Amino acid sequence: MKVIRRDGLLVTSRARTVLDLAAFTPIAKAIVPLDHVLRPDSSKQLPALSKEQLLAEIEGNYTAAAARRIALAIDFADPLSASAGESYSRALMYVAGFEAPALQHEIRDGAGLIGYSDYYWDGARVAGEFDGVEKYMKPEHLKGRTPSQAAVDEKYREDRIRATGRSVVRWVWPDLMTPGRLERKLAAAGLPRRRARSAQ
Repeated sequence: MKVIRRDGLLVTSRARTVLDLAAFTPIAKAIVPLDHVLRPDSSKQLPALSKEQLLAEIEGNYTAAAARRIALAIDFADPLSASAGESYSRALMYVAGFEAPALQHEIRDGAGLIGYSDYYWDGARVAGEFDGVEKYMKPEHLKGRTPSQAAVDEKYREDRIRATGRSVVRWVWPDLMTPGRLERKLAAAGLPRRRARSAQ
C-alpha cells in the first residue's frame, strides 16, 4: 500500500483513500470525497485527480466485487458538484432512484442570465438548490454584501426562476441528515424516478 507523509503523519494517498471509501462504504458516503478530488483544491494547492487516474489505481488492490463498486462510484462522481452538501444530495437522489439532474444549469429570462441552479430536471422544469450556510456567511460568496442582502438577492433570484414557468425546490443540511426527508421533498416537487429506491 502506498503511503505518503503529510503534516508529520503517514497517510494513504488521496487516490487510495477515496478508492478505499468507495470500496467499503455505501455509495452515498463515498461520492462526497470522490467529487472533491476531481476538483482542484486551491486551499491546499492540490491538483484535481482524473477519473482515469483513479481507475488505474484499482487493478491489483481490490477484489473483483470491490472493484465493481469503485468503478460504479467513479463513473457517478462529478466535479460540478461544488460542495460536500451538493455531492451528498446528488448521491441520496441516486439511492432514492430519481432521474439524474443536470448540474450547474444556466437559467435565463428576458432580462438575461438569472444564474446557475445546483440541479435541474429539464422534463419536470424543476430547479433544485442546496442551501449551505456558507452561501450567506463566507466572504467569497457574499462578495461585499451583508448576509441579509445575500438572502434578499437569493429570494429575488428564485422569483425570477419561478417567473419563467419553472419551479424551485430547496433543502438544507438537516434535510440530508434526516432519513427520507430529501426524498419526500423531491417526490413532492414531482421529480421523475428512473427506478424504485436502491438498497445501497
